[in-house]
Amino acid sequence: MIRVLFIHQAFVSPEEAGGTRHYELARRALKQGIRFTIVASDLSYLTGRRAMKRHALISEEDLEGIRVLRVFTYASLHRSFLWRVVSFCSFMFTSLIAAFKAGPVDVVMGTSPPIFQALTAWFMAAVRRRPFLLEIRDLWPEFAIDMGVLRNPLLKKLSRWLEEFLYWRADHLLVNSPAYRDYLLTKGMSDSRITLVANGVDPDLFVPEANGQAFRVEMGLEDRFVVTYAGALGMANDIPIILKAAARLKGRKEIHFLLVGDGKERRSLESRVRELQLTNVTFAGTRPKSQMPEILAASNACIATLKNIPMFSTTYPNKVFDYMAASRPTILAIDGVIRAVIEEANGGIFVQPGDDAALADAVLSLSEDQEFADRLGRSARVYVSERFNRNEQATRFGALLEQVAVNHKRQVKSMSYRRAGKRLLDLLLAGAALVLLSPLMLLLAFLVRSKLGSPVLFRQRRPGLRGQVFTLLKFRTMTNARGTSGELLTDEDRLGSFGRFLRSASLDELPELFNVLKGEISLVGPRPLLLEYVDRYTTEQARRHDVKPGITGWAQVNGRNTLTWEEKFEMDVRYVDHCSFWLDLKICLRTVTKVIQREGISEQGHATMSNFMGNAQTVKDTTEQAHC
Repeated sequence: MIRVLFIHQAFVSPEEAGGTRHYELARRALKQGIRFTIVASDLSYLTGRRAMKRHALISEEDLEGIRVLRVFTYASLHRSFLWRVVSFCSFMFTSLIAAFKAGPVDVVMGTSPPIFQALTAWFMAAVRRRPFLLEIRDLWPEFAIDMGVLRNPLLKKLSRWLEEFLYWRADHLLVNSPAYRDYLLTKGMSDSRITLVANGVDPDLFVPEANGQAFRVEMGLEDRFVVTYAGALGMANDIPIILKAAARLKGRKEIHFLLVGDGKERRSLESRVRELQLTNVTFAGTRPKSQMPEILAASNACIATLKNIPMFSTTYPNKVFDYMAASRPTILAIDGVIRAVIEEANGGIFVQPGDDAALADAVLSLSEDQEFADRLGRSARVYVSERFNRNEQATRFGALLEQVAVNHKRQVKSMSYRRAGKRLLDLLLAGAALVLLSPLMLLLAFLVRSKLGSPVLFRQRRPGLRGQVFTLLKFRTMTNARGTSGELLTDEDRLGSFGRFLRSASLDELPELFNVLKGEISLVGPRPLLLEYVDRYTTEQARRHDVKPGITGWAQVNGRNTLTWEEKFEMDVRYVDHCSFWLDLKICLRTVTKVIQREGISEQGHATMSNFMGNAQTVKDTTEQAHC
């Protein structure tokens, strides 16, 4: 059994308003032997109000086998940006208290936004020495910066520092949109550390043939063409364009707009409706997720809107998948990856974000051609059932949790040495080596400058621990010799006798001792390879980045460049699983012998080693991820 501690301020059950992605995933994970303890807020994230009066700092409930610890959170979510942050921080501290009372855990999971709660998850993972899984549901702080909510230069810098701090310290990153993966790659994250489990839906919750008559009667909409927006009424959601579209259609009495949800902007939106004298708009308030199938069944079409800012093109809004599963056409005023879903599914009509005239025209066209609207809805349901089915997503989610837990257990035996002893050994040996070898290094620097030219040091960006990029230092071994057309000559021609000597004696590696002192690499570990190789690894091969790279390693003392790439990676992963003081000592001693014997310097027919071009499994993994 795997026990997961999940810190999630906005966790929602089916009897509450909001997205139930995590409830649905956690409930299905039970069947895979995975049990969740979820630390959540006692405030509704949509309304900012408490669901009930609470008399304790922490209250516990059981949701069909999911243990939920609700903690006190200061009620200021909808007052201002500053007070919103105060509410987030209050949860960060009370969730920490609850997390200490959660009992034994195997994996600690955090989610963003709000990103502050992820700090609690990281801290608990570090204190309990458990793996940290970080889920990215929105790209904070970039969304806030793009919207103009976060403007202060210092706060921007601190927010981005916090974001990257958490990204680099996570053992694995989970995203719910393919565009978020691309964003993380631009931040230097290794693709092997990122898993996509997209937003999706349980299609069995929705009955396409249902008409929601009871809800229509309740809302007084029996004979209307109902256009529904279901979700948050916040600044980001751009509800004003829906009101402007409704104003354009005031004369069409058969068309009615239904806004289901709540949020910081609701009062101002209601005031705007009164100002415009819109009798064709109804605010239905928040409704529990369990009621959404009936509400969408009562709808003829559905709307999804977001402000027209670049970062929102990366999102997969939950509501759109609900609309599709209910077999209702989506009028989509969001560009980007979700537009690609709707268009590939032939499940709705795209209009440019912020264009209320186009939105009104799309509503009108669907109201005048119900057969067309029904056809779009049916197509949407078939597509979402096949591509974004919650049952299949839950299987991938469970497999990811098992992978994170198992990888951690492989390393736990040598954890104390990895956390402190290995770094201490690096500092002692690298420091001593630099002192003893400094005369030799100065002589080599002089010879390199005179024989090969400037600069003396060769610098190259390489991936380190968890793929974090650093600059590797070596003595240069090649000249800048060029051909008659100005092109650089081949490595073989530029190497020369002195360069060969430096490589054969491994003297070109000596400046890497400075990388060791900085903590970027270790004396012993998998060799840091080229950045371009990172995306070519299989999932198993990518585990070589679970430890710091090294000047020497298990593969270096067992064949070095005479090994195939597959053999090298197999040895690298074996080192990751068996890293210990005695193994490091053994590798260091064997390295001395290999350097003296000058064995394994080059692959036959190459100056050093041929490029790693990937393998069939790498291509297979990449293809599967693209369709997740």
